[in-house]
Amino acid sequence: MHILTKIFVVLVSLLAVFMVPLVVVSTMNQEHWRRDALESSAQVSAARAQQNTERQAFLAREAQLTEQLTAYSQQQQSYVSELESCRTAREGIAARLIKSEADAASRDGMNRSLTQSVTTAQELNSKLVADLETLRTRALTAERRRVELDERLAELDSQIQVGEAVQRALREENAQYKRDQRALESALSEYTARFGTIEGEVLAEDEGIAPDRNLQATVLDIARSNERTLVEIDAGSRDGIQKGWVMTVGDGGTFIGRLRIIQVDLNRATGILTLENSGRGKVKPGQRAYALAGQH
Repeated sequence: MHILTKIFVVLVSLLAVFMVPLVVVSTMNQEHWRRDALESSAQVSAARAQQNTERQAFLAREAQLTEQLTAYSQQQQSYVSELESCRTAREGIAARLIKSEADAASRDGMNRSLTQSVTTAQELNSKLVADLETLRTRALTAERRRVELDERLAELDSQIQVGEAVQRALREENAQYKRDQRALESALSEYTARFGTIEGEVLAEDEGIAPDRNLQATVLDIARSNERTLVEIDAGSRDGIQKGWVMTVGDGGTFIGRLRIIQVDLNRATGILTLENSGRGKVKPGQRAYALAGQH
């Protein structure tokens, strides 16, 4: 129960306690006055009858009764004054009761206003809690996305490091290849100086075009013949491989040979293998073929 309602109940209880004695006293006084009035009327009637029959004999008694009547009148006036006081007090209590009822009505209005304010505050609180849950969900989603991006970035960094390592190895192998090529050219020049030029057209080992992107593929199959060695890899036009590309075949960090693409399918490509040396090892399925952008 609200505190204002409790106060109003206490005030009404106090007023009831104060009114009960007054009502009891008023009831008793009225009953007493009624009895006195009836008694006085009876006495007056008897006195008048007796006066008519024995006027001379009861003059003294009449005077006594008159004095008693005067006393009763004074007492009645006193009772009337008390009754007026009680009426005035009752009017004051009624006025206070009206004022209390007005105060209670005002408090009820305040209670309704406070209840509405509390309801509005609860609705606002519920909305804020819902917004907070939404923001928390978005924050968790963003955090998961950040973790995924961090993992992807770490994976890309690892791939870049591997690519850089492979690129360094290929550069070293390319430098070795160029040294071997210069040695072969020197030996070829010496052979030409001694025995003359070699008849027939010879295809340059580095004939082809440089790739336009970095790419790795796996060797799937090898077809060897007396004239050439064909190598099939698991990448094709879908991966961006073009006819004429020159790629490097390696086994770990070991240079195996060079591959010039002569045929491209959607997800397969075939090339001619050159510079294969049994000292470094033969090309086998499972080895890797690398394409470096701008290099062949």
